[in-house]
Parts: sequence; structure tokens; C-alpha cells
Amino acid sequence: MAPRKRSGRAAAEAAYADLLKEHTTLVGDVGAYYQSYLAKLQAAAAERERYEQARAAAIKAGAVSNEQLDQLGYKKTPKLTLPVDAAPNGQAPRSGRSRPRPRADHSAKLATTAVGGRDGKDDC
Repeated sequence: MAPRKRSGRAAAEAAYADLLKEHTTLVGDVGAYYQSYLAKLQAAAAERERYEQARAAAIKAGAVSNEQLDQLGYKKTPKLTLPVDAAPNGQAPRSGRSRPRPRADHSAKLATTAVGGRDGKDDC
């Protein structure tokens, strides 16, 4: 007897399984590239730190001035910000504030402007 042709639910389940396998592979690729990106970003941050230390040492020793290094093309570099999960020990850099600031209450201002004037009087 010939095998039955897939149709209906069995075909849909097989197609979904293939699609799920393909998407899982794609997500795995994203994860692998992200880990590679984080490793390179951490290495770049370390190289930047060494560059800035060497630059500061040359200036401190009096070999060149800050302006001379800038003219030579060796400018100060901006600090690299690492994602939270790439920070050492998984700790996010602290900003100094422990709690967010409360929002200002604008309800009083809205109430006076909705009535028509500053003191609730019409400006006619």
C-alpha cells in the first residue's frame, strides 16, 4: 500500500516544527554574534584605557602637550559604555542616585490654565 499523503493537521504540525527549528537556529546565531560583540567591546575598552594611560603619561612627563597630541591626531577618546550584562561581575554601573526622582505635580497648573486665566478669571 502506498503511504498516505500528508494533509491537514499533520502537514501543519510538520511545517510548524520546521519553522520553529529554523527560528531557533536564527536566535542561536544572534546569541553567538552578541557574545562575540561583547567580547570585542570589552577588549576595545581595555585597549582604550591603555591608550589613555599612555597619553596621560606622555603629557605628565612633559614630552608633549595635550594640544600637540591633538594636532598629531592622538585625540582623547570617549569612554565606551558596555551593556549591563557585559559589565564586570554583571553589575551595572551606578549613576549615584539610588532612587528615581519623583515627578513634579502639574495638576495645579493645568487646573488654572483650563479655567481660562491665571487666577481663574477670563482674559476678555
